[in-house]
Amino acid sequence: MKKEENIGVNDLEPFVLSLEKLGEKKLALQVLDAFAKQSKQFFQYENLAKCYFKLKDYNKSINYGEKALALSKNGQQSYIIRSNLINVYNHANYPEKALTYVTCNERLASGDTEVAFEKAYALYLLNRRDEAEKILTDLLSKSEEFDEETVTKIKFNLGTYLLYRDKFQQGMQNFIFEGAKMRIWDNTETIFSRNQKLRDIPFWAGSPEVKNLIIYAEAGIGDEIINIRFMKHLKEKGITPYWYAAWHDLGYGKERKGLFQIFTNSGFDVLCKESEVRAIPDAKWTYSMHLPIYLNLSQKDLWHGPYIKTSEEFDKKYSWIKSQSPLNVGIRWQGNPAYDHDLHRSYPLKQLYEALKGLNASCYSLQRDTGLEEIQDFENLIDMKSYMDSYEDTLSIINQMDFVITSCTSIAHAAAALGKRTFILVPISAYYTWSHSTKQSPWYGDNVTLCRQKRPRVWDEPIAELKEILQKEGYL
Repeated sequence: MKKEENIGVNDLEPFVLSLEKLGEKKLALQVLDAFAKQSKQFFQYENLAKCYFKLKDYNKSINYGEKALALSKNGQQSYIIRSNLINVYNHANYPEKALTYVTCNERLASGDTEVAFEKAYALYLLNRRDEAEKILTDLLSKSEEFDEETVTKIKFNLGTYLLYRDKFQQGMQNFIFEGAKMRIWDNTETIFSRNQKLRDIPFWAGSPEVKNLIIYAEAGIGDEIINIRFMKHLKEKGITPYWYAAWHDLGYGKERKGLFQIFTNSGFDVLCKESEVRAIPDAKWTYSMHLPIYLNLSQKDLWHGPYIKTSEEFDKKYSWIKSQSPLNVGIRWQGNPAYDHDLHRSYPLKQLYEALKGLNASCYSLQRDTGLEEIQDFENLIDMKSYMDSYEDTLSIINQMDFVITSCTSIAHAAAALGKRTFILVPISAYYTWSHSTKQSPWYGDNVTLCRQKRPRVWDEPIAELKEILQKEGYL
């Protein structure tokens, strides 16, 4: 029996994670499923739960975590399993279930900072921000008791609350700087660690003594669209900025196909090769997400009007859309499931369809990869996947729309940066660009309306709010 207990996911874990890195996530899950059929013991269930969690199959992680908890043999085992389940339930957007186990663990170890972090996050996901913030501020008041890593985590989490209170600079510094220390946007397991090649070039942190500035695009597509706006601010300071899209030269350009062309068409200088960066004289470099901090901007400085453009060629390619209907609406309801918080931000298409009945418009799906199976729940929704070969296609399709309804994905940022009327269904766990007190985003101006979720997994309120706005504006 001892030998059997030691065979399992402790051995499989590096194997399935290696499969995932090779692009074989489906096979990795199949391996785990096969092993799960033969599993009956505590250690097997425990490690299955950990592996499923790392592969972001949260439902199965919960299933095997609960099985492990039922078989735990002592208080320490139970405590560890409950701690893991708290984390999984929060990721799966079941914060009320996470709080149940938080209460259990608090009785046993009231001073456990990890339990406090997870409790604060669960309360945040339940839209109980004041309670969550108090936990974090209380922790920060005892910062001398903690190591640097813990203090960094506290400050990072508090950044969101500061942003909601419109304390922009302080919130951004906590969120971005502390997040960078935690390697949230610079993980060695992602493409965004390529900036290591720039380490011998002087780093820029806002000093006026710079002539040519390399801006390293360290995060996702949406983040590139968000932050490329700041090249305008740099030029106004007499700095010549260059956007360094290293992903293009490193074989990761497929998912961002056309983004380079959009940026250059919009008047930005974009570099893709390290050799191009090296050829720029007297250059310094910085991270794109740090720019509003180093430029010492306030909320009122963020929006200066539309700053990305479509090309005439692609607009002409999709000009037929305008002739289909007097009103054209683009719809996006789900993002990349590999994103940690996708379960928080994706809303049910069928519910939106019910709310939009009576809308005299042609509706176009802006989903490209996942979620397409839901199109059947929306009568006459036109699937544009086959047209969206590149971001140039996507942007010009958006340009034909009268307005766009979207979840929090790069489509939201693309439509907003284009100046398109955009309605964003914002989850409770909102991205930092939507973390503020106003309904309109200071990042994009009045053309963007945020319809905020009130309860986890429930989209009734934001969809009802959207419907009411469309009725008042005469669309319904």
